[in-house]
Amino acid sequence: MSVLDEELHSAAAAAAAGDHEAVRRMMTTLWPQVVRYCRTRVGNSQQGGRAADEVAQEALLAVARELPSLARSDHPVREVYRIVSRTVAHGYPGAGSSDVPPEVARLLHDLDPIAREVVLLRVIDGLSAHDTAGVLGLPVGRVLVVQHEALRTLRATAA
Repeated sequence: MSVLDEELHSAAAAAAAGDHEAVRRMMTTLWPQVVRYCRTRVGNSQQGGRAADEVAQEALLAVARELPSLARSDHPVREVYRIVSRTVAHGYPGAGSSDVPPEVARLLHDLDPIAREVVLLRVIDGLSAHDTAGVLGLPVGRVLVVQHEALRTLRATAA
């Protein structure tokens, strides 16, 4: 269990038991990561859908509703990303313009969906290979291979 997993696990257990300060601490810890995730996938434009920050707020509410399951989880970071990704998919089914620069978005668009998600989770969101594997349901070795191949493809395409 990573340091963030341990922190989230203890905060979720306290929050599930009714500790309002633990809820605040947990949401404060998660907010930057959830916003970054939503901005990368949804964008911050109002065109054709809701703003990423609004989706991030909804995602954090979904996380708050799942505090008991987070408290029981061995990997709460994975669970948080699953909850947030479901919220993003449900709240914003069409991919809008993201906060990723257009040149990068064009390059990422050419990757297959798994490779794109690995790059986004590992490089943009900063997840570990272990947590990325858990979020995507892949073996850690496969995540590393996909990341290596995707980055090699991006370098070759960009050159």
